[in-house]
Amino acid sequence: MRYRRVPTGFLCSGLVILAILLIVPLTETKPAGHEKIQVIPSEDPQTAKLRKAMDSEIEALRLRLIEMNDWMYHHPEPGFLEFKASSLLIQELERHGFEVSSGVPGLGSEWDRLKVIGGFPKDDQNPVGIPTAFKAKYKGKSEHPVIGIAVEYDALRGNPPFHGCQHNMQGPVGVGAAVALTQIMDKHNIPGSVWVIGCPAEEVGPPAKAVMAQTGYFDGIDFMMRSHGTSRETIRYPGGFSARNIRQIKYTFHGKSAHAQSAWEGRSALDAVLLLFHAVDMMREHSEPQFRFHGIISDGGSAPNIVPEKASALMWIRHLIDETPTGSLSPREAEEKVTKKVQALDKMAEGAALATETEVDMVHYGTYIPGIAVRVLNDIAFQYAVEYGGINIGQRAVPRHWEETGFGTLKVPGVHISIGTEGIPRAAGHSQKNADITVSEAGHQSLILTSKVMAAVGLRLVLDPKLRKQAKAEHSEWAEKYEQR
Repeated sequence: MRYRRVPTGFLCSGLVILAILLIVPLTETKPAGHEKIQVIPSEDPQTAKLRKAMDSEIEALRLRLIEMNDWMYHHPEPGFLEFKASSLLIQELERHGFEVSSGVPGLGSEWDRLKVIGGFPKDDQNPVGIPTAFKAKYKGKSEHPVIGIAVEYDALRGNPPFHGCQHNMQGPVGVGAAVALTQIMDKHNIPGSVWVIGCPAEEVGPPAKAVMAQTGYFDGIDFMMRSHGTSRETIRYPGGFSARNIRQIKYTFHGKSAHAQSAWEGRSALDAVLLLFHAVDMMREHSEPQFRFHGIISDGGSAPNIVPEKASALMWIRHLIDETPTGSLSPREAEEKVTKKVQALDKMAEGAALATETEVDMVHYGTYIPGIAVRVLNDIAFQYAVEYGGINIGQRAVPRHWEETGFGTLKVPGVHISIGTEGIPRAAGHSQKNADITVSEAGHQSLILTSKVMAAVGLRLVLDPKLRKQAKAEHSEWAEKYEQR
């Protein structure tokens, strides 16, 4: 092996350079991945100053927001029965100057019947309409621009109910953002209004937000915001058509009761339900991957030794338009596909009734449609999520809008607010583990950060007419294309 002598002068020079590098910070050589992300125009100094003041307002509310979050976790209420949760949020908003009205006027005559069919528990109170919905306006103002914040608070049905979808976080997040935003707007005479919209029963059908949109409950709102629990990622989403079609149907079969020892004297409605489920399982193989079929037996009879005279199934057909290749499927084309599946399912129910010599009643009680996502609004939310230290920054090719039924997004341009937060573990949606995250230290931090991002988006919209104009124009463009093939 041969060696080459290194001149001592070079060696000394190298040691000097190394010493300098160890002492002087490398401020001029930031890796490309750490460059500042800017997808909307930068804030002016006044906006930045107001936003920092708004952060302080939310920090002052931190303990109260966490207290509300944890209370709802420990006192879960299922859809349409969230009386304590809605009361908690209403009282907090009234304490901060909001004027609140409850219930949704203008509901159709069929609403309460469909609500029970969709799984509303029959109890002594049997409240009519949507009494746990509310509209809270700061000082009753309706001056434009009106920033709306949608909050949900229903728990998943179960025994007992539980917040596996993290809806106990949404109210505190929205209250924190709304209160902080109104305080800054009030102190600095910033034109505009802030409304908080209480949206019950997100997890059951018929979909409450759909009928709220259809009856004009969101009228007057210029932009809507909504959060939905914790997140592990900070994602930039494009504009376009987003989310899903869902059809909710209840099939009730009627047979003839008999002693199970002489079952031939009866006709089993439960057999018809089981046959329907078997037919659905066979249909799965011949359905595109974007389809999902969900179902439960909501009534399977009264006793094993009695042939069930009546049995029911709740069935959902779901089509995930945002899992199709971007731009390949319009909402109208997706609706046509779903309609054909619904027709096929109805025929299967009729066939199950014929095969078991029973009769079947069908009630189509809930409809969800794809909605409109607005890139401008998604970019504003992404920008502030990055600003507040959101982790796991990425970009999606499919859009994301602000609510699950789609109907609200056709009326009001809006945005979903989230921020990737350190320490949030992976957990299946609708699981107890997912619920438990909300009362952890990381969950509490996510709550506060999400509230700050939401407030920042609201402030930027009331202060920046150019961005408002761009968002409204983009929403109108997507709305015009909605019915096109």
